[in-house]
Amino acid sequence: MLRIAGWWWIGVSILHTLYEIVSYYPQWQEIAQAGWFNAVAPNLYAREDAFMSMVLSPFIYLIGELCLWAHRHKLVLPISIGIILFSTILVAIFLEPVSGFWLGIPPSIIMLISSKKSVIENVS
Repeated sequence: MLRIAGWWWIGVSILHTLYEIVSYYPQWQEIAQAGWFNAVAPNLYAREDAFMSMVLSPFIYLIGELCLWAHRHKLVLPISIGIILFSTILVAIFLEPVSGFWLGIPPSIIMLISSKKSVIENVS
């Protein structure tokens, strides 16, 4: 199950990166024209939105890699990871319902089920 969650998260990170490049293209052009170094702060909101959105993609990818690594090594992720991801996604959806946060529900539920199933098996 973690394999599915891992590939899902990696797919979301790729989609997120592509979406951010396209939707913030003018801001990335401004940042590039400003020479990249310290180019985010001068135009705080538009450039910072582009930068902060793009910074999220590697972390989404890392969650996917963590799931795949745990699957390959036949390990169980702590249930707290699934709980934190799922609750964060629910808050994000509440605050911004028209967004891609909905894509995080299936893999976080899979992670929760995978961790909970293991906890139940170990208790028995």
